[in-house]
Amino acid sequence: MKFVVLMTSLVCCGNVVLCHEKEIIEDLLNIIIKLKAVKKNGSYGAARLAVPAFTVTLSKHLTSQVNQIIKFESVKTNIGGHYSASTGIFTAPRNGLYMISATIRPNGSSYLHCEIQVNGEMKEKLVGTRGSTGTANAVLQLKKGNKVFIKKDHRGGENMMGKDWSMFSGYFIA
Repeated sequence: MKFVVLMTSLVCCGNVVLCHEKEIIEDLLNIIIKLKAVKKNGSYGAARLAVPAFTVTLSKHLTSQVNQIIKFESVKTNIGGHYSASTGIFTAPRNGLYMISATIRPNGSSYLHCEIQVNGEMKEKLVGTRGSTGTANAVLQLKKGNKVFIKKDHRGGENMMGKDWSMFSGYFIA
């Protein structure tokens, strides 16, 4: 019934509104995914499981190399399995807005410089100083297949603290 009401609202005087066709299709896919989760599990809370989300940390201290993708290997949450601990990369499963967050802490060195990157393009910079973390939170418009990761910048001689002091996370907003 909900789907019929939605489709009826998209039809205007016998003509389907085409001005935002891609957005409408993406919204319909999101609704279908959520409805399937509700139907399958019998509760509306289950629909949240359809939302891609991850939180990963660095369990061991890391001597990072210049321009290295940081592989956060301690996976706390990985709904949908779109984060790879072996590569350190989150792959967006569908188009939309995502909240991406990272926190880094230097270990032994005075500074630690990293970047949030999408497909190799810098989106946000992070700088941690001795005894202080560097944090960045970004709402990013991603396309299906975009690769998001944390990368050490061009500065050498900087180390990252593990033991869950450094983390990377993200989730689909809409």
